[in-house]
Amino acid sequence: MKEIEGRLLYLISESRGLLFKQLAFYEIDLGSGEKTLIANLPADLKTRALSHSRFAVRLLRLEPRCTGRLDETHFAVCALGKVWLLDTQKRRISELLKLRQGYNVLNFCEREESLFWGDYGWNPNHDEINIYRLDSNLNKQIVYKFPHNSVRHIHNIIKDVDGFIVLAGDNEAKAGIYKANADWTEVKPWKCGEQKYRAVVGFSYKGGLLYATDSVEKENHLRYISSNGDEKKLIAMNGSCIYGGETKGYYVFSTTVESPEGGGKLGMLSRKLGGGIKSDEVFVIAVSKENLSIKEIGKFKKDFWPMKLMQYGQAIFAGGQEGADTEIWCSPISCVKYDGKSICLKLNE
Repeated sequence: MKEIEGRLLYLISESRGLLFKQLAFYEIDLGSGEKTLIANLPADLKTRALSHSRFAVRLLRLEPRCTGRLDETHFAVCALGKVWLLDTQKRRISELLKLRQGYNVLNFCEREESLFWGDYGWNPNHDEINIYRLDSNLNKQIVYKFPHNSVRHIHNIIKDVDGFIVLAGDNEAKAGIYKANADWTEVKPWKCGEQKYRAVVGFSYKGGLLYATDSVEKENHLRYISSNGDEKKLIAMNGSCIYGGETKGYYVFSTTVESPEGGGKLGMLSRKLGGGIKSDEVFVIAVSKENLSIKEIGKFKKDFWPMKLMQYGQAIFAGGQEGADTEIWCSPISCVKYDGKSICLKLNE
């Protein structure tokens, strides 16, 4: 199994990747492991010193949340409460925008040299939630607002044939799956109000939606909704799903090891599993684009540290792997042996 130190964020090409380690971005040759510094993420001296401790990196969330590609040489990276523009050709980084107070970005949606994302945060007052667009000319705009007292936050935006599919969380009656047209002038609820529609990862598939549920307390499943709204439960999953990826022939999902929702300050120290989390292992499954057959391609054991304080057990996939044939790169987090590394999983074994 190939492995490298640090978080592989994105495949720049078939043989080269964008790597993050100790607050620095590198271009790495995935064959030789040779790294070239692109830029350092701006931070004060204390934060920079702490970035050399894996314990501090996990505790303080010093790694990027997500990365999206704008064009051949420009990437948007969400880290340290801001969205940054990384220029791999000129080897520099600049601040694009500060995130809305109390919110983050869970996923970027790439479409026609633009990135789309939604506000992701606790939102206890049920404030309005924005959908944003950033284009390759660095023009930023709010393309849609969910009104006050509707959705809590946005998990993901998925490009669809005629527009977008929006995944909104978490437990409220209006949480679920929405459909938006291409210019965001119309956003309508499609499947909402039940935990079986709570999701973070999904893919447009044959006019419908293939997705994995993200329920902490209820059993999770891989599901498919056809274009006419018919629903099919494919398999039960080992836990909730927050991360996924795509290759030429497969959609890939990873389960999450997390503790029960709520619990206050003591909950931050809990090592108890949520009701929908069946074990302390992260499973990675691959789903064939040809016929939706499913196979397990990886499994990682959660380490000793409490989940909310020191991060859930999970496997995060590098972006830009849609053209990959036989393997997929992921970064296990809070997992025995592999935490802080990126590894390459075989798809055809």
